Formats: sequence, C-alpha cells, structure tokens
Amino acid sequence: MKLDTKNSSISVLGALNMDLIMNLDRPANPGETVVGDKFYTAPGGKGGNQAVAAARVSNSESINFFGFIGNDSYGSELKNYLENEKIITSNIFVDENLHSGIAIILTTNSGENHVNAVYGANEKKDLHLVDSFKKIINKSKILITQNELDEQITREFMKTARENKIPIILDPAPFRENLKFDYYKMADFITPNETEAEYMTGIKIKSIYDAKKSCNLLISKGIKNCIITLGENGAFFMNENEERYFEPYEVPKVRASVAAGDAFTGILGAFLASGAELFESIENAIIGSAISVTRYGAQESMPFYDEIMTKKS
Repeated sequence: MKLDTKNSSISVLGALNMDLIMNLDRPANPGETVVGDKFYTAPGGKGGNQAVAAARVSNSESINFFGFIGNDSYGSELKNYLENEKIITSNIFVDENLHSGIAIILTTNSGENHVNAVYGANEKKDLHLVDSFKKIINKSKILITQNELDEQITREFMKTARENKIPIILDPAPFRENLKFDYYKMADFITPNETEAEYMTGIKIKSIYDAKKSCNLLISKGIKNCIITLGENGAFFMNENEERYFEPYEVPKVRASVAAGDAFTGILGAFLASGAELFESIENAIIGSAISVTRYGAQESMPFYDEIMTKKS
C-alpha cells in the first residue's frame, strides 16, 4: 500500500551525488591515518535522497525530479537508480563538460557523519530547468527543494510555485551565508536541523527550549512554518498560531544518520501532497527518518510506506 498521490504531483529540485562512504571509528587528524572497516558507494545528494524518500511512500511516477548530472558513469548510475524507484527523470539535464556530483562521507561507528561534497554538474547555471518545471506546473501539488543548486534556479522554482499557489518545503542545507532572508521567506515550510538552525539564528540548540527560541526568532523574521529536526530528540514545530514538540521514535541501533534529514523532508512532502494533516505528516516523517538511520547508505536507507505504518501501529 502507498499514499494516493497523482502522477507528477511532487516536484523535487536538487542535487544528485554519488556518495563514497567509509565507516570508521573517527576521522583522521592532519598527518594521521585511521583505518576504516567498511567502504561502499551509494546514490545520494539531498535532492535525490528526498525524491526517493517521497517515492517509496507514494504511488508510482508521483515524483518529478529536476537537476543535473555529468555525462559519466556516476551520472548514469544516479539516473538509473531514480528510474528504478519509479521517479520521472525526463527533467534531469546532462552536461557534457562537467562531472557528476560526488560526496565523500565519513561515518563513525557512533552514527555521526562528516560530509565533503564536490557538486560538479549540480553547480550548472541553466534556467531552462525552470522552463521544464513550468510545463508540468498544473500537475504539481508540492515543491521540495534545498540550497544545493544555483540560487537563481532555486529562487525561480520557488517563485513559480508561489505564483501557482503550490506549497514549498525548503531544506536550508547546505547552509549558505550569502542567502538573504527573503529567500527563506518564499517557502511555506523550512526544515533545518540543529546546526542549520544555529547558523540561521545564532542560537546553539542544546535543548527543546533552545529549539523553541530558534523557531520563534525565525517566525519573527517572516518564516511561515518552521520545523527544526532534532535527530534522536525528535522535532519542534512553530508558526504564528501554534507550536508543538514531537517526541522521537526510538530505534535499537543507529548505523548511519547521513540521510535522516532528507528522509524527514521527503516523507513530509509526500504526506502533505496526499492531503494528510500537517501534524500527522510530521509524525510519520519522524518515524521514517528513524527507520532510515538503522540502515547504511542514503537513498538505499529510505523506508517504505508499509514500514512506517507498521511502526506507527
């Protein structure tokens, strides 16, 4: 069973990276060698991760992905993976001169991750991607995006969505200091984690009270709906009218948290696109993100609809 979403109803704009993942006790210090116990490659990129998260809880071909890859083996693998997840890939542009994005990820045995990315084709400045979005705008029910691609492209996507009254979920990652607040105010929902929320507000989040202060500051600056994901501590939501703390869903063992935030955002978007109530959507996204950390990989770690519903019951 999956969510009742329509074809092309969920639009995802973002990066596709091939993740080169090493598991070890800790990252090496300068001049030091630390030997890991596991290495593997896996399709990633925040946009790709969120698209797969949404696809695994939605009807086939509900997700329309917009992005860039290079004309190389990584690019082909990334596109093929999305197609196997029944994601529409006709709006992925191939650049002949740039390599596909990659990310070198060090995952510690305690579940922490250190991500170093080279975005390659993801940094392409090509507004023809916006024209592709406009062609399917009448089918789209929600836009999910991040700070991965060129700012102008992302702004134009959000502007187009706003003009057509399509809700926007913006994951403000990776954090960019040069972005002005009018950019964030274009979104209907923002989903920062503790680190991103700290960068945006200057408030270090060590408690639920800190998350509340951070949300309050963001709302005072014009953010419509703020959801700060708190990892193993759940999530905190606030808008002008209400606020709510969401308890975490506990799991027995954390293997890799590299895509937990992407699982949350993608699942949240899919449930909202299906017409689900906001707080129910957040609760399901928390369960889904918790399931994802029990698995290795990024896109591969995303849960299916039935898994979330089973845990919920």
